[in-house]
Amino acid sequence: MNIFEELFSDLAGGRVLDAATGEGGFTRVLHKYLNSYTEIIGIDNSRRMINTAQTKNKNHKVYFVQMNAGQIDFEEVSFDTVSIAVSLHHLENVRQVLGEMKRVLKPGGKFIICEMHRDGMTEAQFNAIRIHHWAAEVDAALGTLHDRTFAQAEILDYVDELELYDVITREIQGINTDPLDDKTITSVGGYVEKYLQRAGQISSGEMFIQRGEELRRSLHEKGVQREPVLVMIGQKP
Repeated sequence: MNIFEELFSDLAGGRVLDAATGEGGFTRVLHKYLNSYTEIIGIDNSRRMINTAQTKNKNHKVYFVQMNAGQIDFEEVSFDTVSIAVSLHHLENVRQVLGEMKRVLKPGGKFIICEMHRDGMTEAQFNAIRIHHWAAEVDAALGTLHDRTFAQAEILDYVDELELYDVITREIQGINTDPLDDKTITSVGGYVEKYLQRAGQISSGEMFIQRGEELRRSLHEKGVQREPVLVMIGQKP
């Protein structure tokens, strides 16, 4: 049994809001592992992301709407479950978004947070973290909001501030994979190449390019493993 099955298989999701949904990847996790739900609504501020999510969605009970998660255009206490997955580090104001999610959640409703952190255990995980931080700096230099990966303690502090009860925390370690798996190396190598091309758009971007080339060499020498991920679920008082 994986962590999502453990946490979600007995959960009746009801009406679900997935904030900062991106391409809708976490809505597919919810669809697969929730015991039941009436509908899932994914929101994201990016029209491009919403268009991609709509294209990939094949379920008639899952919808996607362009909306700013910092100003959620739904009434108070109108959802039974809210979730946000691997998106906190892309937010301009984390507390504002989490506060809006809590506002629209019904008392007793489930609040799900899934977020990677930088407290890795292996050299291959640190490779993933270093690549992510470099990509975030490239995005920032080009004017796109993309923060560095949070420390585990920072994520837990955000959750504590929500004052949820019966919070369950699990961690996906990400260390049980072959760090030199060809498919993974190719995929992450493509990610690095994309950001090398983006770095070329930066005025005086030689430093970014040099770091990217160093990370690419380290990727092929030491491999890569997924950053550890915290999965938390609690209830609104």
